[in-house]
Amino acid sequence: MRGCSRTGAAGTSSATPRRGSSTGSSRRRASRARTRPSGGTCGGDREELAAELDAREAQGFLLLDWLPGECQVDFGQADFRVRGVVTRGHFLVVTFPHSNVGLAQVFWGETAECVCQGLRDVFEFLGGVPLRAVFDNATEVGRRVGAEMRTSALFRRFAAHYGLDYSFTNPYSGNEKGSVENKVGTLRRNLFVPVPQVWDVKAYNERLLGTCLALSDGKPHYRKGASESELFGDDRAALSPLPAAPFACVTWLTRRCDKQGSFRAGGEHRYSAGPVNASREVAVAMGAFDVTVVGAGGEVVAEYPREWGDAPTDSADPMLQLRLLCVRPGGWRDSVVRGSLPEQLVAFLDSESPADLGADLRALRDVSARRGWAATVEGALRSLGATGGVDAATLELAAARAAAGDALVEYDEPVDLAGYDRAFELLEGGAASA
Repeated sequence: MRGCSRTGAAGTSSATPRRGSSTGSSRRRASRARTRPSGGTCGGDREELAAELDAREAQGFLLLDWLPGECQVDFGQADFRVRGVVTRGHFLVVTFPHSNVGLAQVFWGETAECVCQGLRDVFEFLGGVPLRAVFDNATEVGRRVGAEMRTSALFRRFAAHYGLDYSFTNPYSGNEKGSVENKVGTLRRNLFVPVPQVWDVKAYNERLLGTCLALSDGKPHYRKGASESELFGDDRAALSPLPAAPFACVTWLTRRCDKQGSFRAGGEHRYSAGPVNASREVAVAMGAFDVTVVGAGGEVVAEYPREWGDAPTDSADPMLQLRLLCVRPGGWRDSVVRGSLPEQLVAFLDSESPADLGADLRALRDVSARRGWAATVEGALRSLGATGGVDAATLELAAARAAAGDALVEYDEPVDLAGYDRAFELLEGGAASA
């Protein structure tokens, strides 16, 4: 290569050190860097490259020391069978490297709302706030743009509320969060294989925190010798106290409804604010699990489970549409309400006269306002099976039982029904001595 010498610093040809030589690995790397052609660079440039390689390798094997009360945060993924349907979930892991104890919470996304909700759940479970939290720079709480780290507005308010000190790992520096990455794999193998059954994810998360903590009972720390649960006592002792009130982990949006009273939020997901809010603006609180719609007067108009994924969805509330349908029962055939009911119930309502249909729709509206939509639909099916109709009185009783979970009434003392038996015998013409 013209203008560049392939000799060592003293002008002689560089020799490869013998195996077992006292020269260190950094000197061998520097020697190779100096003797390797590199696109026209010479001398000082090669010295800088060698120094950079030495510094990079030194950092890669750097053993970091974590104080009690400091934590690392990252996400993992696993499958969950949610009400019979296998769904890909995202579990947030908060690990304390001092003790190697890790806690997890399950979500259906990795948004800032999910991160804040998961951290809040962990803080409240532990009864305190960690001294510092270290995040991967790919989480939704912050994004690295060039040399600048941009955090989400929700997370900034969350950190200020709890007085949480936080930082982000450097790019390509896995050693800075090796504790949480290892714990993600450990929790996946121990808790999420085989696929867990989940009916209510909020209740599941409450139990999950204790289950995670139990994994460290009596387990020795991989490097310190003491048990993880014993070292975790140091972590808990170092926590800062919780604030007086919890933080609301929601992002507030403003949306204008279309002519049907619907709006789009969180991607291609449609939610309904009801016909009364058609062409009006509503406030929307996007949480980790729920979407709350607030009208112009500050009243809660509707609440929905939050939808996830790229596929479009429509979460129109049948109860909201039912109110309008009672005013205009002629729209029954094409209504959202009809499409949300079981086929058996739809077939019965389709067969009714307009007057009877209107009466049954009003009964559904009134009972659902007191008992909820799911219990009312279940009650209507029971009423239909027992009486062949959906009269208001039977519907009210059946929906009440469904809402209560069909729990039996418990009495302090045994109830003697013999008196009722004798009374029925008299009514049926039984013996006078009955």
